[in-house]
Amino acid sequence: MHFEDLLEEVGSFGLYQRVLCFLLIPITTGVVGLTYYFQLFILTAPPHTCRQEVVGNATQMETLLEATPYTSAVREPYVCHQFPANYTLPVNASSLASLSAPSVPCDNGWDYDYQTYFSSYTSERDWVCDEAWRNYLVVTLFWVGNTVGSWLWGLVSDLRGRRVAIAGSLLVYSLAGLASVFAKDFYLFSTLRFLVGSSHHTVTHLPFVLVVEYCGLKARVVPLFTIMVTYTLASIAAPAIAYLVWDWTYLTLIAAIPSLAFLLGFKWLPESASWLLTKGRVEAARTQLSRVAKVNKQELSGERLTTLLVEAGEGEADGDKKKSGGGVSILQAVQYPKLRCNILLVLLVWMLACMCFYGHCQNTANLGSSVLMSYLLGAVVEVPSWCVPLLIHRFGRRMPLASAFLISALAGFIYALVPADMEWLVLVVALMGRASITGAYYITLQYGPEIFPTEVRGQGVALSETLGGVAIFISPMVVYLGEFKRTAPLLVFAGLSVLGGGATLLLPETAGMVLPQTLAQAEVFSRQATPLCCGSRSKGEGKEEEQGDETL
Repeated sequence: MHFEDLLEEVGSFGLYQRVLCFLLIPITTGVVGLTYYFQLFILTAPPHTCRQEVVGNATQMETLLEATPYTSAVREPYVCHQFPANYTLPVNASSLASLSAPSVPCDNGWDYDYQTYFSSYTSERDWVCDEAWRNYLVVTLFWVGNTVGSWLWGLVSDLRGRRVAIAGSLLVYSLAGLASVFAKDFYLFSTLRFLVGSSHHTVTHLPFVLVVEYCGLKARVVPLFTIMVTYTLASIAAPAIAYLVWDWTYLTLIAAIPSLAFLLGFKWLPESASWLLTKGRVEAARTQLSRVAKVNKQELSGERLTTLLVEAGEGEADGDKKKSGGGVSILQAVQYPKLRCNILLVLLVWMLACMCFYGHCQNTANLGSSVLMSYLLGAVVEVPSWCVPLLIHRFGRRMPLASAFLISALAGFIYALVPADMEWLVLVVALMGRASITGAYYITLQYGPEIFPTEVRGQGVALSETLGGVAIFISPMVVYLGEFKRTAPLLVFAGLSVLGGGATLLLPETAGMVLPQTLAQAEVFSRQATPLCCGSRSKGEGKEEEQGDETL
């Protein structure tokens, strides 16, 4: 007997699991979504122009600037440059277009358009033009922290339990977020955002894992769908809240305080019963599952539950022995040529999906004159990604993923050809690319783990998330290219998406297949995978592959 069988006895998705799923996931994932987007908002500069000081006719210069919208292409030379100190404005100057472009680096400060965007952390410190790299470095350090923190909190989760890891990550998340409001120094602010990043994915992924561990096999798609919907709704709410609040300090507080408030309910947060069982804490697991059975109105005597727990504990121990294969390491996959190739391909696809998705999200600020409207529309176009579970169930993993990558790439190439003054067309094409890459990102989260055989799947996912984190903290550097050429970021992401689509076509299809358990079975599965030109195989052929390692 395994733990999944025990869940059927106490209720695999009853009232207890529903409350846990529809309360815990929306709160934690919602906070994470707001934190991510609010950080992008406070590190975005309002439209700005270098403050011009000319000899004589200063009032006329102000009049010319006021008559020219901040979004006008005519203003572009004035964003980071000023006229020389001895420059005299012509008396008959009728517009900025009639003047020679300024050529001296700006040292008089900047004038910001606070009518279209609120005063941000960036504008208060003039992190623009030659100092714009600071914004991107802060975001990069945030994702570096996420990579480091994912491993550390993962260890805490395995050693001390889910409750301790969730509470600890929420505490760091909230306190570092609150302290960011008062950080005036660049290095202190960067350190605090690094700490926020160290808990970022843990705050949403670990509660998700906890919920999944209480759900039966047939109900495990529900937490996945819940986390997708919640994150998208938080992405839609973020620009609306920013518009209503119109102050970066309050936005930071709004993102940080809920995490701290959530800790007040820590005593009601359950520990994972399956984790308790793996640690030999049978009595604690019995108490917790008795509570689950009671809430789910399942009649189960204490004696019966104890018997089931003992059987489940023995089943899990036997299963671990079989899966471990005497301590199998993912490094042993190098002995299997086809499997080794597939693992390298899926790691590449995972990294590209992460880099392009988060890069598209951050680059949204550069797509239109109204930053908040661009972010709102960018979040809305993620709604179609909710159909990903149905799409990959109907058409498999490989072709939808490759198609999503290539559609996003096509949008990026078209974006480079659209004139900058056609603002709405620029926005539509760019958001089409973001919608497609969002679908690719979610498909990768499902497809990636299926490539790894069961006995090293945990190690494979951990390796994928680590490399994905590395790719994510590179993405701000790509977005930074937009400071020099508007189309550069999406052109780079388009090229990477082509690479991702091509790599996907070389992977085997896993939908409807019996997934391999061992490295040897995975090698046979990889070797017998049908090439793209030969079409799809029937589900029954997967069963033959499962037995293939007997011939090795």
